[in-house]
Amino acid sequence: MLGEEIQKVYPGQGVVVLKGGDHGSKLAAEKRFKQPNGPRVMICTAAGREGINLQHARILFNFDLPWNPMDLEQRIGRIHRYGQNHTAQVYNLVLSDTIEGKIFLLLDDKLKEIAKALGKVDEHGEVAEDMRTQILGQLSERLNYANLYSQALGDPELKRTRLELEAAVSNANEARQVVFELFQDLDRFSLEDYQPFSDVSEGMGQIARFLGAAVEEDGKHLVQQDNTTFVLTNEETGQPEARFTTERDKSMDRQDIELLGLDHPVLVAYMTRYRNLPATEIGIQVPPENGRAGVLSLWQVTTLGDRGEHRSTILPLAVDYDGQRVPSWERQVDRMFQLFPGSSRKQASEQMLSQVIEPMLQRELVHRGIASEQRGYEARMIGWVEVGQMPDNFVFTGTVRTTQRHVLGDSSSIVG
Repeated sequence: MLGEEIQKVYPGQGVVVLKGGDHGSKLAAEKRFKQPNGPRVMICTAAGREGINLQHARILFNFDLPWNPMDLEQRIGRIHRYGQNHTAQVYNLVLSDTIEGKIFLLLDDKLKEIAKALGKVDEHGEVAEDMRTQILGQLSERLNYANLYSQALGDPELKRTRLELEAAVSNANEARQVVFELFQDLDRFSLEDYQPFSDVSEGMGQIARFLGAAVEEDGKHLVQQDNTTFVLTNEETGQPEARFTTERDKSMDRQDIELLGLDHPVLVAYMTRYRNLPATEIGIQVPPENGRAGVLSLWQVTTLGDRGEHRSTILPLAVDYDGQRVPSWERQVDRMFQLFPGSSRKQASEQMLSQVIEPMLQRELVHRGIASEQRGYEARMIGWVEVGQMPDNFVFTGTVRTTQRHVLGDSSSIVG
């Protein structure tokens, strides 16, 4: 309806609609809107509040306001972001004689009061966005907006709603101040320390290599055309199914090329498939290292911190078939997985797991302070590399410590 009315009043300007559905249609709508001679107006459903970058546009009309004001901030974030060269203009269309309108205006007034008290207003008297976002983020943890609006239906004067909103906003502001004071202690933070992480080329290369290996299992090939472009081809038909690029600008300029990243549906599907495989099915066997044979295992260890938070650690453990630790293998996990595969791999030895590796894992966790008598843990095996051939008559004859152990499918999981 909006699109039709805009076309009537401003004929020839062009209107594109972005709505929920398949990822391809959303991407196509975004690309059309960004073309120099493309549509001047984009109309979005709630599907447009996140995941798209529209900083080439500068004016936003919110026709139907969401109940949660953080959703509103997400919408604004589509145009008010890095790369915006103009002042972003936002117009919220509010029906002031409705429950939704009254609550929206009430909340807006409260935010302005706090901003004025802190001196956080611009030259027009509007709330500065940084403060607004911080308070709304804290507010979302304290208010159930669905309950707030439903209760307001029986409170036409909004007396209870006003009191609840005032208390929640006050608490949110106090929480914001606590967070602000906490971050003032980060004097030793240096952006230069994180400079090595700015080069993402190695990570993108790993993503491309993973996708190339994964599609081979489905009879497809991922062929690299240039430094940043890849073509997915079906082996049976010989026809290209998709084109990917690791360069964001190229994906924006061309509708026939999709941006390859961790959130692309094709990559998500393959990662989900392989993450759900039992650990013993993704294990490999490689030739012996310097005549030494044994096992390299990878564990995901989850513990609870002092404040009840979950902490996750990836821990490699390597041991030869004489029961001796092999630290050099643990330091070269990536290289071990890149070695040429050996002969057919055997299933993970129950004896090797229960009598050697699991007691070693428990001792290592205690040694590192990850686990203790007061702090339990859960460890799940996520990788298994057999270095050389496991002896058919393998028997370990050492002193061992036992752990409580559960087998989930074919994947080992232990709880200490």
